[in-house]
Amino acid sequence: MQNQLISSHVLPTPSPPPEPETDFKNEKIVIPKRKNWIKIVQRLLKELDGRDKMMKTIQYFIKILLHYKLIRAKHWSTMASQFSMTRKILRLGTAVGPLQEIEPKLNYHTAILLNEIINGVSDDIFCFHKLGFVSTSIGTRAEIISAYCWFIGILNDIKDQVQSLKKLQRNNGDKDKIFLAEISIIKLLMDAVFCACDIYHPSYSASAQAWSGFFSGLLAGYKLWIKFSL
Repeated sequence: MQNQLISSHVLPTPSPPPEPETDFKNEKIVIPKRKNWIKIVQRLLKELDGRDKMMKTIQYFIKILLHYKLIRAKHWSTMASQFSMTRKILRLGTAVGPLQEIEPKLNYHTAILLNEIINGVSDDIFCFHKLGFVSTSIGTRAEIISAYCWFIGILNDIKDQVQSLKKLQRNNGDKDKIFLAEISIIKLLMDAVFCACDIYHPSYSASAQAWSGFFSGLLAGYKLWIKFSL
């Protein structure tokens, strides 16, 4: 009887508290977006092309400011030159890629690859000239050859991109792909302006190359940003 009275006064086992309600619809998740942003920047810095385009954008932005005398030339011109030299060193050996793809066949594709190889080798020779390993006469010739080869490559790339854009538009392709194709064409046109200034040396070369180089780097960096964010 006493045991029954004791058991009747024992409190029941408390139930666990309810889980806190979370309204995922209204909740703003900031951390994942920040992580994605950091990862994209990290990959841009990790990839060779990403580093090159970031430095190119900064380099020509400095040149724009220098051209309009918005900053002092004494310090900033040296920095722009260092960015240029660093980019040349980073691009050493680019001829290896097309050299592995080339085949002993006389066709259009082989000619384009051969142009890329000559462009890459002449770029390397000019870089070695800037480093002091090659004479001025050889370095100057390499710079001229590189400019003409690059211009030929740009014109070929513009042709390919225009054909791809027309194909996408005919087939009602993805709007994002059409947009990126248009960005690529504009970027190549900026490269063409820059390279034409190297070949023909017009009186407005300084301003034209500063602006075209800046927009070329910016658009190329934007394309990489989209690519790495997917």
